[in-house]
Amino acid sequence: MSVEAEFSRITIVGVGLMGGSFGLATKNFFPDVTVAGVDYEDEIKKALRRGAVDEGYGPGELNGAVEESDLVVLATPIDKIVSILKDLSQIEGLDAVVVDLGSTKREVCAAGWKEFSDSDLEFVGGHPMTGAEIRGIAGAHPLLFENSVFVLVTADGGSTPGSRKLEKFVSGLGGEPRYMEPKRHDAIVARVSHLPQLISVCLMELVGGEDQPAEYLSLAGGGFRDMTRIADSPFGIWEDIFRTNGELVQEAGEEFLLRLKEMVDKLLEDGLEKAFRDASQLRNELPKSSKGISSSTFKVAVMIPDRPGALGELTSILGEKGINIRDLELQKVREDYGGTFQVFFDSLEEARKANRVILNNGFESRVVD
Repeated sequence: MSVEAEFSRITIVGVGLMGGSFGLATKNFFPDVTVAGVDYEDEIKKALRRGAVDEGYGPGELNGAVEESDLVVLATPIDKIVSILKDLSQIEGLDAVVVDLGSTKREVCAAGWKEFSDSDLEFVGGHPMTGAEIRGIAGAHPLLFENSVFVLVTADGGSTPGSRKLEKFVSGLGGEPRYMEPKRHDAIVARVSHLPQLISVCLMELVGGEDQPAEYLSLAGGGFRDMTRIADSPFGIWEDIFRTNGELVQEAGEEFLLRLKEMVDKLLEDGLEKAFRDASQLRNELPKSSKGISSSTFKVAVMIPDRPGALGELTSILGEKGINIRDLELQKVREDYGGTFQVFFDSLEEARKANRVILNNGFESRVVD
């Protein structure tokens, strides 16, 4: 029996990677829900071709796009989210839950709660803890949120009428809702997301500053590659993040530098063993199913339909192409849809090859970063 959707019409402002994936996931799991998209003409055309939206509107057509919508999703850069919140508050008769998908929450949430204080709109902060290598609508995928934490941010970190609807809907898209208050969210992501980005860039700069950086890079092994994988992330994505969470990232960075100096000072002593042991034990507590965690295996998420022999068909087509499956893990079972599996491979190249084979044989799949 299919799960009934909490919303009947959704408007997504910004149909790039996150907004486009939200639309694709909605149409995949709740096909009766109407999805409208707001973006520039070229992006709307792409979203319509991919089936991420049913209707397309330009940036100046927000009023028409949100008419009769009971959920509005804001998937634009943070500075634009704040201005759109003000625009929404001035639309008469709009009664909807509004959620953003931005990476920092204090500024956006404060603006949303202020703008909607005297209206029928309810704002809930949102942050899906997932992503993809390919940016924009081209990288969008209906399984992007599958088994990933989807943070819902409220003033006190508890549920509200609107957030409870979102909680059920996000679960239907495959996400794992988790409540937080704004400062707690921003403090955590400063340490587990934003500071690691700076460290990754700094490591590349350290090597790039040498006389012959190519020689250094030629000796770089898996550890260096893992730690610098995100260094090629474009600054445009991070500019708003650092602007709105800079002081917490700075605080985390200063603490990191103190800890790094302590470790460097102990290099010739016997004080590092405990630090290594403690770090190893803590890393083993990382959720194995979480996305974005570096490991020695590479994963493809596959939706296996609810029909006899489907899983066997998947493994057979990979075997016929000489692709070796290192491991297979059931992540989630959906009544009437089937199950989501994570298929593990020994290299990124092998995972990408497998993904192409899987897609060409009619399965929904994506390489998981």
